[in-house]
Amino acid sequence: MRRILAVAVIFAAAALARDKKLPSGDAANSLVEAAGSVLDSEQLKETFGSDFGGMFTVIEMTLTPKSDRSVDIHLDDFLLRSSQTGDHSGPFAASQIAGQGTLVVHGAEAPRSKGGFSGGLGGIYMGGMGSAEPPPEGKAEIKNSEKKDPMLDILKRKILAEKPITKPVTGLLFFPLEKEKAKNLELTYTTPDGKLRMKFR
Repeated sequence: MRRILAVAVIFAAAALARDKKLPSGDAANSLVEAAGSVLDSEQLKETFGSDFGGMFTVIEMTLTPKSDRSVDIHLDDFLLRSSQTGDHSGPFAASQIAGQGTLVVHGAEAPRSKGGFSGGLGGIYMGGMGSAEPPPEGKAEIKNSEKKDPMLDILKRKILAEKPITKPVTGLLFFPLEKEKAKNLELTYTTPDGKLRMKFR
């Protein structure tokens, strides 16, 4: 009976996380309508099994063409800025978050990466772009591995695809901005018909 109750609580919590209202915003012009929501740690863990150590601000973006013209999607067209810190960045590609490089740490706690995704089991941590700082007492070495990072495939499926579209599409944008409050964020999306600016409430 206790096991049944425990399972019921887990499913109820997952359903609550899915139904929770996320900070959202939208903007449109004659070419495209853009709508985005800032995902929280729970949504990321549910999708990826990890919140990436809080190193990214992740926005779920839906783009809807407003006419018969196709819309070319390029990650470089997006820029996220924090009004509080002044930090700004474009989104990362999947290969910049997870890749084939590995950071092997001996006799120390896991390092904190300055950029890219860090995660793994035991003493092996997968790394994307950026460098990591091992603790003073630890010994670390970078090795390239032919073994493919399984996280890379998931990210490629979930990140907003760079392609022409004529129908609505939804995908994720990973910005390397840490612990930013949604109310301080402004997303700029540059289109051939002008810039769209979006705040999140």
